[in-house]
Parts: sequence; C-alpha cells; structure tokens
Amino acid sequence: MARFAKSRLAARLQMLVSERRLESGLYGEILDHLPLKDGDTVLDVGTGTGLMLKAIVERNPGVHLFGLDISQEAVKCAREQLTGLTVDLRQGDITSTNYENDFFDIVTCNASMSYWKRPLAAFDEIFRIMKPGGQALLFEPRANIDVDHAIERIKENMADKSIFRRWLAAALNRFGLTRGDKVGMKRYSVAELCELAARSRFNPFFKVDKIALQGIPIFARITLTKTLE
Repeated sequence: MARFAKSRLAARLQMLVSERRLESGLYGEILDHLPLKDGDTVLDVGTGTGLMLKAIVERNPGVHLFGLDISQEAVKCAREQLTGLTVDLRQGDITSTNYENDFFDIVTCNASMSYWKRPLAAFDEIFRIMKPGGQALLFEPRANIDVDHAIERIKENMADKSIFRRWLAAALNRFGLTRGDKVGMKRYSVAELCELAARSRFNPFFKVDKIALQGIPIFARITLTKTLE
C-alpha cells in the first residue's frame, strides 16, 4: 500500500478529492481555525495536490508557504496547481525533515496523520521545526463515529450534484471510514490522540477537540503548542 500511496494513480485520485474539498468550502472552514497573520511561515503536511496551500495564500497573501508530501507524484501535481506562486514544495517524510530548528509559525494537515506510520516521531519532529509560540493544528477523521449519519450528511451536502457524483462521494467516504485500514489509514479515538500527544515533546501543551466540518461531526482537531522559551 505504501507503493500505491506514492503512485501516479494515487496522486490523480487525490486530485479528485482535493478539488471536491476546495469546491465545497472544506479548506475554507479549516482556514477559519488557523491563527494566520501576515509574515507567518506555514507548513502543510501531506499537502498532496497543493490546493490547501492555494486556499491559504488566497486568503492570506502575506504568508510564506511550504508543502511536504511523501509522494513525488503528488508534489509534481502540486507544482502544476501552484504555478505562479512562491511555494517551497518538497518530497519527504514528516518524521525526519531537513527544515531548520524553530522555523515554522504554523504547521497544519488534514486527513494526513491517519497515514503516518510513526505518529509520535512526527509530533516530535513538528516540535523541532516549529518556532516557540507556534502551533500545529491537525484535522483528522476520528474513530468511534456514526458512519451512516456521516454518509447521509455528505449526500445532503451534495444535493445539487449529479446522482453519480453523490454516489461516488458516498462510496469513497464509506470505504475510508469503514475499511481505510486496507489502504494504510488508521483512525484514532480522542483518548488515543491525547495519549499520543502526552507522550510527545508538546506535553502538556496540547488539546484534542471533536469538531464538525461541513456539518459532518466526525473530525478531531489536534492543537499542539510549542511554548515560548
């Protein structure tokens, strides 16, 4: 499955998902949670096709953009999507990067942590590359949810789309929420996320909340703060 995740086909599927997230306003809702200001240096982990970075710079043109993804094919796709913008895009693993210490003001990701093989190492690496006073905000589908309710809400959100698009969205999301482990996805409960953060270098400055995005109450928002030294 790791090989598939880095493939061209996976990157193209990711583009379909990313375009839907941008079109639906999901990225905009995530941006509402990010404390961005002019001059901030921002890293999007698991940036995929780069459309989250595009949404960020459209709302906050004064920020400095960085994107990281384990798939070189996804990075190529992101470069095409972000043509004309000043963005530092790199292929790499968040558990071990070549960014400088104390470099980023904001680190974020959405539906990426679910695929991290070593989440504790990733948390500690984010701590290293984040400036004192900076924050990481991670948005992930969590465990122990009502899948049927979530799928119905997704269908409602797409009521103006074609029958095929509604069916496809429902099928893809149901697969991810029930059988995501088949493609390397791991969903965590709130308790598991708290335990993980408590074992990281961020302890005790973290918070895990249950939130809804697009009216779909299946997400966890993990807030990790690197305190001023």
